[in-house]
Order: sequence, then C-alpha cells, then structure tokens
Amino acid sequence: MFFYRDAVPTTRQLRVAGALAAALVLASCSGDDGEVAPTTTVAPTTTVATVREDNGQLLIGVYLPQTGVGAQLGTPMIEATELAATRINEAGGFNGRDVRLEIVDEGASPGFAPLLESGVDAIVGPASSLVALSNLADPVSAGVVTCSPTASALALDDFPSSGLFFRTIPSDSLQAAAIALKAELTGGTRIAIGYLDDPYGRAFAEALRSAIDARGNLNVVSEVPYSGDDEDLTGEAALLLANEASIIAVIGDTDDGARLIGAIGDGAPATDLPDVIVNDQLRGQGSQPVIEGLSPQFRDKIKGVSPLAVSDRTDAPEGLFAANAFDCVNLIALSALSAESDNPSKIAAQMPAVSVGGRVCRTYADCADRLAQGLRIDYDGPSGNTELSTTTGSPTHGEFVEFTFTDDGIDVSGESFDVESE
Repeated sequence: MFFYRDAVPTTRQLRVAGALAAALVLASCSGDDGEVAPTTTVAPTTTVATVREDNGQLLIGVYLPQTGVGAQLGTPMIEATELAATRINEAGGFNGRDVRLEIVDEGASPGFAPLLESGVDAIVGPASSLVALSNLADPVSAGVVTCSPTASALALDDFPSSGLFFRTIPSDSLQAAAIALKAELTGGTRIAIGYLDDPYGRAFAEALRSAIDARGNLNVVSEVPYSGDDEDLTGEAALLLANEASIIAVIGDTDDGARLIGAIGDGAPATDLPDVIVNDQLRGQGSQPVIEGLSPQFRDKIKGVSPLAVSDRTDAPEGLFAANAFDCVNLIALSALSAESDNPSKIAAQMPAVSVGGRVCRTYADCADRLAQGLRIDYDGPSGNTELSTTTGSPTHGEFVEFTFTDDGIDVSGESFDVESE
C-alpha cells in the first residue's frame, strides 16, 4: 500500500476519491472570483539550499504524490493545499502578499532537495512514513518546517527534528490507545497480542501494551510475533488462542495480518469465540478474500480502528485526508502571521501555540482577525482537533472510526470516537 503501513482508507473511499479527483481540480484551485492561487511545479534537482532568512514572502512547498501508486490519494491532498492557499490569499494573505505554493511530486522525486533549493519556508508532506523517516533529516538540517498530513509512524514521535516536524494525522501511538479502549469496551479482561515481527509491528505492540497497562482493566496474557516469511501461522494462532484469552489484538497488514486472522479463525473454538481487534492496515482489498472466507460467527467478532480519513465538517475539502493537508497549510500560515515572520524557526515556535489555548476559530480569515486584535487563537480545522504537542509536534487528540466487515469481506465504517494522549 502507498502509505507503507500508514492510515489506509476503505475500499469504498478509494473509489470515491477517484471519482472526485477531476471535480476537485477546479473546485480547490479557484476562489469565488475565479482567481487561481499561485502554484509552481518544480523539477527535481539534487542541491539542498541553506536556511532561508525572513523576506516577507511566505513560500510553502508541497511534497505529495502526483504520480505512481499514491497519486489517487495524493491528488485530493494537493488540491486541498491549493484551496487553503486560495482562501488565505482571499483573506489578505501574509504580510499583505499572497502565500505561494511550490509543488514537487513525491511519487517521482528522490527527496526534498528541489523544495529546499527553491527556498521554501515550510513543506506540507510527505504522505509516506517511510519517505519521512528516510528523508526528514534534510529539511531539518536546512531549518525548514515540515507538516505531514498522513505519516503516522510511531518512530516519528521521537524523530530528532529540532522542533521542526509536525503532523495533522494522529500518531500510531494514539491508534494503539484506540485499540486498548475498544478492547476494554468488550468487557473481557484477558488479551493476547499478535504482531508482525518487523520494526513497525514491534513498536506498535510496545505502544499497545503501554496503552493497555495505562487503562488498568486488562491483563496481557501473551505477546506473539509472527513473520511474513512464515507460510504457516497455525502455531502462532494457537498461542494467541491459549491462556483463556477473551480478546486478541492483531497488528499487521492486509496480507500477513489477514493470514494470521485466517489461522485464528481456523483454530478458534466453535463456541465462546474471542473478540478480535485489528489495526487500520487490515482495511482494504488485500484482506478481503481471507475475511470473506471466515465463518460468519467469527467474522462478526472482528472490529478494527483507523484514523478518520474523511472529515464530516461542512467546510472541509473533499477527499481522503484532504482536510489534514488543508490544516497543515493553515497552521503554517497562521504561525507565520502570529510570529510576524516567515522565518522557519519562528513559524515552528508558533505551530503548537496557534492550535490550543486561545479563542477557537475555524478558518484562516477568522483566526487572522483575532490575531489582529492581539488575541490568542485555537485553530480548530476541518480535520478535527488540531491541538499539537509541544514535544512531538503530533496531535494530542485523535479522531478514529470503528470498522467491521461484511459477509463478502468488505470493511465498513461505524461510529467515530476521540482518543486523547496520556
């Protein structure tokens, strides 16, 4: 999958995103008067620029996929950044000048170098956690603010970003807390954890155990790693079903995670079935054949949690995680306005400050008015509660949805709920 074990949309949402793409190109690039926010597509280069000084012009790079496997998801996010820039400029821009965007294709470019060379003050992106972990050191060393709408990896919680990295999607550490909450709500007390034995799975399992311990009402009876190279997961499934576990948490992806669920289903007793709770990676077409082949009784015991991908707010841009990209642009612009500077270090210092503790405002125009009155603001954008941590740069709240599976193995979203970091 494109997100490399980041938040995965439902099959239905993928189809909707494709249908919306053409309409969103026009809707998000133009204001009411038909004017288009200035946008430039930059050709890839290999030279990294030095830190840019304050020059009164806010220049935001956009590093999201336009081509390749991620384009279907990247397109609505890119359009959302353009829509945000248009609305910001209609409200007066920054320092009396239009905010400008420069776009580089994450699907084709080797890294952030093109944007750093062009002298951007901040970057919206990347979409992929893998790309972030591999390349984030470059904008950090250049002193440039970076805000990702979708990179949810736990490893980014502790990335040495010098306070320059932010994201508007909740970290997987909050998803682990969401799984612990759902496990507790089953009413069971004994939980087994099956996790993919790789850096992603091990870190997630550790976070899940911490979240379970923090709740205090569950007892972890076993933790069972499994390998994607192991074709037979019968033994791992038996270990998870042992020790009178009433709940099994499965951390994995649409391939190997689904195979483990299939093995658990084959080995589960005919009665007194355990509740099974899965992470967001079990959504999607890859897991559908396995889920469809489960017994109806066992399939009905499976629930999962995933970050909210589509905002239900009336003012939100359409598309998967488009609201998250939109909020990255607004947070950057409002931070520059609050700092009265486009210097990246000053913008970074204001990113958490404009997201919490002041007068709630939902648009750039309203927030800018409050700042002009000398008031503190609390930007609450269409992606939900955008309160950012001063230590990790990640949201301190996460909005998640519960999902289940139909008889034909298709995931279906249910109720949404909020999880707060400890």
